[in-house]
Amino acid sequence: MINQLAGLVPPSLSAFGCRIATTSSRSEARPLSILASKAAFDEVVDRFGEAYREEAGELADRRALVSLWTQYYLPALIIPYFTALSRLGRALPIGFDRVGFELDEDGIVSRFIMAEDDDRHAGPETGLDPLIEGHLRPFFDLCQTHYGLSRHVLWCNAGVTADFALRELSRDAVPAYSRAEACLGRCGGEAFGRCPLAQAFRGGGERRRRVCCMRYRIPGVPSCGALCPVDHLTKASC
Repeated sequence: MINQLAGLVPPSLSAFGCRIATTSSRSEARPLSILASKAAFDEVVDRFGEAYREEAGELADRRALVSLWTQYYLPALIIPYFTALSRLGRALPIGFDRVGFELDEDGIVSRFIMAEDDDRHAGPETGLDPLIEGHLRPFFDLCQTHYGLSRHVLWCNAGVTADFALRELSRDAVPAYSRAEACLGRCGGEAFGRCPLAQAFRGGGERRRRVCCMRYRIPGVPSCGALCPVDHLTKASC
């Protein structure tokens, strides 16, 4: 199934759509479960944060760094997952305790490594539980436990990615796309209900995040523009 995905990812999603594999090309691949160790997670965050050191040499706000890091982590996970779900009618078996990861030189996840046996024996699946319950909840729990980062921020980060992925997948007008969108609705009932991936934006006609991702606290990181829910004049009090 993994080999089929590369040709199914829309060009607009290709930067993150092929970051799941069943074999590692590098010796430093590690299981995601090591992030249960605060020291191991710190090592990853510090590596990522080197690019954002402040003038005094201090790392930027750690909660903001972790939030920004997840904004690279989540597309690499969610985009291939939604592509497989909408194009193949199958969910990738990406349980947090069964997946490995590799980092690039900037500390960003360059590839998730899924067990080859899991891929070969995966059956048809049209739900979001493998993603939401099997991966995102335990991962977000670690981010909150280690760094005090709000789960609302993390679910919002994931929801923005999921929304973008579904929008881009829908452009090809492939009927199977509706399966992925329907999954979001079934998670929480009418109008997406309580599905955490469907709660990223404020109500009304204006598309704005419900919760600020705090990227403004990191030097040199551009704003998310109109998506930001916090007025620039009041951000200092957040």
